[in-house]
Amino acid sequence: MRALSEKRLSDYMAQQIADEILSGRIVGGTQLKQEELAEVFGASRIPIREAFQVLEGQGLIVRLATRRIYAVELSEEQIQIIYEMIGDILKKAVENLKNEDKGKEVITILSSDLSTSKRFDEILLDCTDNAYLSKLLYTASDCYIRFAVSCGSNEQENKCREEMKQIILEENGVNLDSISGRKKIFKKIDVWMKVLSDIVNIERGKNK
Repeated sequence: MRALSEKRLSDYMAQQIADEILSGRIVGGTQLKQEELAEVFGASRIPIREAFQVLEGQGLIVRLATRRIYAVELSEEQIQIIYEMIGDILKKAVENLKNEDKGKEVITILSSDLSTSKRFDEILLDCTDNAYLSKLLYTASDCYIRFAVSCGSNEQENKCREEMKQIILEENGVNLDSISGRKKIFKKIDVWMKVLSDIVNIERGKNK
């Protein structure tokens, strides 16, 4: 029970620290110290160490040979590149579904419930069986996409969500087995990632 509670706490800590780094409230190059963060969170160093492992996997901190840990430097251009790369991961997940029944499952989920609260990336994550791809998707979805969506307006996110669904619902539907069908989704993914990267850069600009 102790290990479970600490794991949950470490996930919470990782999310909070990730948000501070992505928002720019923790400036790139800032040294992160276990003892200081343990005091901030009112916790032991064990979940802090676990949180650092998560953040390192997300590419938000760097651990030097001296064991000192620093927040990464993120420029506007780097933020744009990150979300472009996330877009590529989403496209690869769609591509991975093209020859599986899962592709039809994604279409069914998106087309059957216009009021669903799930994002497109979350649905892809649920439907992806490839372990490595799932890990990349999880990091992208749980960290970077989640943060950007939380900073943006509901109107922005709802617009992107509805536009994606309209592509799925258009006349004759979208066939993931066809190049043209996938290209329509890919184009909307590119637009969505541009919106999210702009949201993050605007948020970071507020905290300079």
